[in-house]
Amino acid sequence: GRKKGPGNDRLLTDEAIKMESKAEQLMSDSFPLLRMPSLADPNAILMSHTEKKNCMIAQPQVRNLSNKIFGGFLMRRAFELAFATCYSFGGGQPQMLEVDNITFNAPVSVGDLLQFSSKVIYSLPDGGDLGAEVKNHSSNPLVMIEVECYVMEPEIVKANLSNRFYFTFVLPTKKTCKKVLPGTLEEARRVVQRMAADEEQSGLGKGYLRQYDLSGQ
Repeated sequence: GRKKGPGNDRLLTDEAIKMESKAEQLMSDSFPLLRMPSLADPNAILMSHTEKKNCMIAQPQVRNLSNKIFGGFLMRRAFELAFATCYSFGGGQPQMLEVDNITFNAPVSVGDLLQFSSKVIYSLPDGGDLGAEVKNHSSNPLVMIEVECYVMEPEIVKANLSNRFYFTFVLPTKKTCKKVLPGTLEEARRVVQRMAADEEQSGLGKGYLRQYDLSGQ
């Protein structure tokens, strides 16, 4: 890890300032959609308008030896919702290219009420480069989906985040797609963080920030 010191603190502070500036620019781009939708770019859409949800009760058939729900089952359900989200967003059957990141924050028990929430966190209408190992994708639009799984507790009006999944899809039959923009500053910060992480993945120059005019900041 990095050594602590005044110089490193300054680097971290400068990086945070740049990220915040990019998030604020995204919110500026979102202004017409939020305040004057009839005059907004018809090729753009708010992130919240791409959201899909479903609920289920965790069943004992998919428990593991620890009497918890098998993580692979949760991932499959997350993928199914992500696929449906991308399909309805892009207007054509998508193809999954990558499982980008998975976080497991808390176990799921048999009988838990689960809510899966999926949305397009951002899109690349002009396509992007995922590397030579992923073939036949760079000229088609890419769609990045975030799925969150919550354990709902209606008795105490509470919900805990259990898992978060990220998937990358391509729209092989489409030449372009709508650009997805955040509706809140918190959403904008998450978009910038995700874009930056994806840009740095495996040292690939995917052009994500460039398509949102954020690469020069």
